[in-house]
Amino acid sequence: MALPASIAEQLRAILGPEGFLDAPEDLRAFAYDLFANHQPDAVALPESVEQVSAVMRLCNQNKIPVYPRGSGTSLAGSPVPVLGGLVLCSSRMNKVLEVSVTDRLARVQSGCVTGDLQKAAAAQGLMYPPNPTSMLYSTIGGNVSTNAGGASGAKYGVTRDYLLGLTAILPNGDVVKMGNRCQKDVTGFDLPRLICGSEGLLAFIAEVTVKLIPLPEGIRTALAYFSDVTEAGSVVTDIVSHRILPCTLELMDRVFLNTVAEVYGVPCPEGAGAALLIEVDGPDMVLDGQMETIERICREHRAVGIQLARSEEERDVLWKARRGGTAALVRKADMLVTLDYAVPISLLPRALGMMEALAAEHGCNVVTIAHAADGNLHPMVLYSPSDPAQDAAFRAFADASARAIVELGGTVSGEHGIGLEKKEYMPLQLGDEQMRIMRGICRLFDPYGIMNPGKLER
Repeated sequence: MALPASIAEQLRAILGPEGFLDAPEDLRAFAYDLFANHQPDAVALPESVEQVSAVMRLCNQNKIPVYPRGSGTSLAGSPVPVLGGLVLCSSRMNKVLEVSVTDRLARVQSGCVTGDLQKAAAAQGLMYPPNPTSMLYSTIGGNVSTNAGGASGAKYGVTRDYLLGLTAILPNGDVVKMGNRCQKDVTGFDLPRLICGSEGLLAFIAEVTVKLIPLPEGIRTALAYFSDVTEAGSVVTDIVSHRILPCTLELMDRVFLNTVAEVYGVPCPEGAGAALLIEVDGPDMVLDGQMETIERICREHRAVGIQLARSEEERDVLWKARRGGTAALVRKADMLVTLDYAVPISLLPRALGMMEALAAEHGCNVVTIAHAADGNLHPMVLYSPSDPAQDAAFRAFADASARAIVELGGTVSGEHGIGLEKKEYMPLQLGDEQMRIMRGICRLFDPYGIMNPGKLER
């Protein structure tokens, strides 16, 4: 249903003709992410903090649901407007406001694309390490909302580890600046980190200040193939046990590799059932020794092939298998859902074996990749939602795998967030007391429950 005419007119007055959308074709474009789909009643595209504040105040007064959104790359239904209402999108608040070499920080608007921030930092010899696979499309505001991770998380951490401050607009329209430019600050509660990972339930993020670090001197890359994912998982634990912390350690299973070979022509050695893309970075004087140790470990685990990159061009070739795989898989099924679990690193081989066993038990077509050095695995399910048998098999596998991960001592989300996909499993992992505290925090920030309703039962 449409918003009341009087509300729509007030929003147009606040946002201007290009900042308010309610045509059916526009609403469809803001209805979905890569997990779910539900059409909003209208879309707001603010250009300033003042506009966001006015929109939030109006929606709060009229109890209109508000769904914060960046570029819609979420994989869990986090920004999907399941109760209609207003999508509040940051796409026109997309500037890099500052890169300071001396203070080692950057200030950006929340709609700034992660890759644009990384390029701006690199131009000054600095690095913003959080590196989600969606970095060329996802926004910083969305990264903060979900506490996004990525391939470099084991060595460099995730979004919250670089968050110095942010400007948040509360549901009542109040503008609150949290944190500051200091590299160290222990004054008061850490409110920026409370907002980080809250998935739009507490406030709209308008501006973000992040910590930067110097670019590493060098990088070495290898792609190693093994007979199966369990063997590859054992290599991961062995590398970490040797006190080597790769900046990238990506695991890919047989189906993933075969699909990349089929679609992109990237060859795969005979007998390869899994692969590890391994990178180390840092001072050049230590990297060759680290890579020699890694190569030796791989051979001890009966690697069926090892490729080392000798140039940036060869590195790009090795990365092609990882970067192109998901897009290649999308061509092979009506629907691809990427699940997101994490376990202690020592339990990764066991978790990988569990996913294979559960896929076989439920008759599901499951492809598994992993950010292996931090225990983050992604079973990707290919199926047709219109086929009742395939749909039931997917739901059974998703339920069984989530419960098995919790039983193993892992988490139902390592980096994608909860959204719609995992909300029923939060109490299973967190328990009643933590859920009570979280709901209380939501009520404190948002008494009328207008922020991203339908994602956390209040």
